[in-house]
Amino acid sequence: MNSVVEITDMLGIDYYYVSVAIVGNTLLLEKPKGMVAKNIKRRINLSEIDDVCIIQEKGVSKFAIFYDRNWYTFIDYGNHVVSYLKEALVFS
Repeated sequence: MNSVVEITDMLGIDYYYVSVAIVGNTLLLEKPKGMVAKNIKRRINLSEIDDVCIIQEKGVSKFAIFYDRNWYTFIDYGNHVVSYLKEALVFS
């Protein structure tokens, strides 16, 4: 599934267009093949996620995780990425 992720660290906020997949106990965020976009390749160990926030704001769903001193925020723009992550990470 492709989506935009907002990554917030101590220096500020960056936005990436990523392919989101859960393989085993790992959340994979990678630049989709064939796309002209900022390069990213992150492997997030699900058992090492420090915090999870599910936010409903003005009718828009957001799903945020805190991992390795960074916030990763996924906003549902109609692609159901928040539902996918909630099912895979919270209710499994």
